[in-house]
Amino acid sequence: MKVKDSAPRAAGGGAVTGSPGGGSTAQCERPLAERLLWSAVFALLAAWAVVAYVLGLRDAEPAPALRGAGLGVLLLNLVMFAALAGALWLGRGREPWPRPAVLVLLPLSMGASLALYAVTQQSGRSVIFCLVALWALLARLPVRWGVAASMATIAALGGLGELLRDGADLGLMAATAGLALGGVASRQYVLSQEAARRAEAANAVLAERAHIAREIHDILAHSLSAQLVHLEGARLLLSRDGDREQALDRVERARNLARSGLEETKRALATLRGEVPEPREVIAELAEEFALSTGRPCDVRVTGEARELPPQAGLAVVRTAQEALTNVRKHAPGARAKVTLRYLDDEVELEVTDSGATEPVVRSEGGGYGLVGMRERAELIDGTLSTGSDGPGFRVSLRVPA
Repeated sequence: MKVKDSAPRAAGGGAVTGSPGGGSTAQCERPLAERLLWSAVFALLAAWAVVAYVLGLRDAEPAPALRGAGLGVLLLNLVMFAALAGALWLGRGREPWPRPAVLVLLPLSMGASLALYAVTQQSGRSVIFCLVALWALLARLPVRWGVAASMATIAALGGLGELLRDGADLGLMAATAGLALGGVASRQYVLSQEAARRAEAANAVLAERAHIAREIHDILAHSLSAQLVHLEGARLLLSRDGDREQALDRVERARNLARSGLEETKRALATLRGEVPEPREVIAELAEEFALSTGRPCDVRVTGEARELPPQAGLAVVRTAQEALTNVRKHAPGARAKVTLRYLDDEVELEVTDSGATEPVVRSEGGGYGLVGMRERAELIDGTLSTGSDGPGFRVSLRVPA
């Protein structure tokens, strides 16, 4: 086994074009531009609503002032705006659970808005901000609590209208009910999307574990069947007074197969526990195991500036290298192997090639998932896998963003 590590990028790495990393950057920039556009639209609408409301306060009865009933109206407006702005600012993140302060400020703003609706003779303009706070509250509460908050708001509007105004405003109550239904439906949709993502992640974990179980089965089936072949040959040589050196060579090969099978099994079990080692180190170990189990060399070449990879990218590289070398042992016995790991600017490329089979193939039970599993793993992290003939041998090339 030979391991070559060069710090600068190799010439072969420079020839790689069409990096998917550039596309990923463009795809990330477009949603950011859309978010900025929508933020600007909402900011303009909010500014228009606030300005229109403040200008309408001149016609309110009582009007905001620094004394008397006007002072109470002024304070209620300040509380309504400050609580709503503070809640929206604190709740702008994407935490799975809302901050307690948000759940206090939003009802406080709604209460101030309803109080203004009760004490002023405007046409319910302050209720607009109550509806904004209600929508924000519905987006953060469990559905049943959101429904309860909506019903309480509608009941408060009807009761205040009957007691302190000219009667309940049925149109305003209907608008509140419609907004509540929309908010609850939106919340339910978000919850269903989150549940779908959790289910998809759980299915991916189960699928990966099933793949690893198949690989462990294949590893054991291959190593044990090959050991039996070598041990049976050694037994026949010894029983017929054959060459003891040949018999010893058979026993040593069986021992190496048992050792490599045990190491691969340990590595597969480590993957089940979520342990992702450094790809360069694992590839070097895989190459050494390949040489010990087959008696054929496996050259390893690492180019580019090595760096720590994201867990999913590192796992994809390790598992693809392991599967590709396992396939060489299974389907191309007697072949030499070569592994090239290239650290590029925004991606990592793994290439595994072999020189073609020179010995009969030892059949083993258990098909595994081979190229299909490697391709699925690459696509899960926006990578690509290409395979095909390489002269008399075979070539597997993996690219993943990193």
